[in-house]
Amino acid sequence: MQLSRLRISLGTALLGSLVLAGCGGGSTNTNYSGSTVVGQVLMGANSPVNGNGTLNVCAYAVVNGQGNPLITTVLPYTNTGTLLSCVPSGSDGSFSMDLTSFYGPVLLQVVGGTYTYKSASPALNSLTSTALNLAASDANAALATNASLQAMVNVGGGNTVTANITPLTTVAVARLTPSSGLTLANYSASLQNIAGQFGLGSLALATAVPASGDAYDKALMGVEQYLATMTPNGSNTDDPYGAHFLNWTNLATVSADYSSAYSTANGTSQTFNFN
Repeated sequence: MQLSRLRISLGTALLGSLVLAGCGGGSTNTNYSGSTVVGQVLMGANSPVNGNGTLNVCAYAVVNGQGNPLITTVLPYTNTGTLLSCVPSGSDGSFSMDLTSFYGPVLLQVVGGTYTYKSASPALNSLTSTALNLAASDANAALATNASLQAMVNVGGGNTVTANITPLTTVAVARLTPSSGLTLANYSASLQNIAGQFGLGSLALATAVPASGDAYDKALMGVEQYLATMTPNGSNTDDPYGAHFLNWTNLATVSADYSSAYSTANGTSQTFNFN
């Protein structure tokens, strides 16, 4: 009799839970809900990237280590990413993106926009091999991105998540292709590595915002000066459009040129040896 009563009790409890689920009763599980993604696109503390009304910040679903056009298993890279949304960045570089209908890792890319550096207003150029007129045999012909700036973020939980996009988040993404895998775990590890290489200690680059004159801002000013020095903005032909820097290739030359740019931008000498 006790066994029968136990079975009846369990059956009643299970039926009650199913009725609640079917009617929408009980608490809502938000684990598989999407998120609103907010952040800023920044070249420096005083250099936000303004989309000027264009939809310059785009989000792509990352599936099996793939984004747009990042694939970690084949060369040349091919575009298989699923476009989720594109929004403009404002005059302060801020953006807000409704991804509440998606759950999972997302690749954020910025194509286009302008920023201010030393009274100039450089434009972010699309770093495609076509734009750079690279031969198919060139070591950097299969550039890791068709965007100027990149970052990653995990979307889920129904809350708002923050992801800032800067040159340093960009190279953290670039370090992941094509061999290591485009995953959030690898991205987080790469961010820590990049922070260390730029002398920023344990700074959380995914969400950090540079303040004028701080170490992060000085690192970014070095990037701005680097890009201002390279063709077509400047006369240095080592790295047109900063493609090697932003795709984290040809690092011996990039290290030397960035060390010089950092010193010029900040008035202090520092040597960087990237890897």
